[in-house]
Amino acid sequence: MRALLLLSLVAVPVLSGCMHDAASYQIAGRDHALTLIADQPWFWKKEADLALVAARLPDCQRRHNLKTASIANIAVEVHQTGEKTYVLRQGKKLYLVETQTCEGFRPLDEEPPGGLGDLIGTFKVDGGKLRFVANPAATASAAPAPMAVDAAGASAAQ
Repeated sequence: MRALLLLSLVAVPVLSGCMHDAASYQIAGRDHALTLIADQPWFWKKEADLALVAARLPDCQRRHNLKTASIANIAVEVHQTGEKTYVLRQGKKLYLVETQTCEGFRPLDEEPPGGLGDLIGTFKVDGGKLRFVANPAATASAAPAPMAVDAAGASAAQ
């Protein structure tokens, strides 16, 4: 029993260094969103596995893997190119994602002919938490304003 207690006391600080976080960009209410998930499985690994969940419930929901990123430099820009169509930029990597069927996801070798589209905002670590930070220029002209929600469920009009 004493060995189990000692083991659990050692395990808590080791596991507490891991990042398991998510943030959402709510497009049109809670049922239509892009959610970025960051998962650092081992405390010594300074990188997080990233995945994007595209959802437009009840019609579709899909999880797509992105490139692994340094925890200190997680930044995924969200650009809207059309209705329910988005281009994500993660460093030099580009991804096309759509929320009509949520199946249309693919890496892009180059910028689309029409450009990246309007920058909606960026998923990034802010204050130790993964958050979606809206582009003020995009939200000033949007009506109604989309909601940004962090992993804790806190929301704010953007």
